[in-house]
Amino acid sequence: MPHLLIRGVSPEQIRIISKPLVADLAVLCQCPPDHILLECLHTTACFDGEAVPSYPFVEVNWFERGQSVRDQAAACIDKHIRSLGIVELEVAFRIYEAESYYANGVSLSTAANAEGIIQALQTENQRLKDELQKSRKALQANQASSHMSSRLYDALRE
Repeated sequence: MPHLLIRGVSPEQIRIISKPLVADLAVLCQCPPDHILLECLHTTACFDGEAVPSYPFVEVNWFERGQSVRDQAAACIDKHIRSLGIVELEVAFRIYEAESYYANGVSLSTAANAEGIIQALQTENQRLKDELQKSRKALQANQASSHMSSRLYDALRE
């Protein structure tokens, strides 16, 4: 994800910009390039009883990434498509919610919740490991100092 539905731009034109567009979006969205899908939709626009060319329009379907990333993604898409000589273009975002999106019959909110639980457990596990390591170092230091104290004690006793 994201999934770009592109109207009013030919598949041949999109092929020209697909690699750099996908590469730039992958960086912005912090996802692998193969998670980004470009689909060129054939549309027929009608005006005044005639078939006319469709207006260039890109609909971006994705999970929300915040206003800043959305602004950057819109600018990126606009830059790449306008580099084809297209004068005007509109970009709109459709936001998916995890609880309303299913992959293989499983809600992503369930999967996201499970991932969140796993991440929380891994974080807690690391915290406990760090505390254990600190305790071991403190114990070793305490044993070394108490060992030194008994030697000093024996030396003073003689």
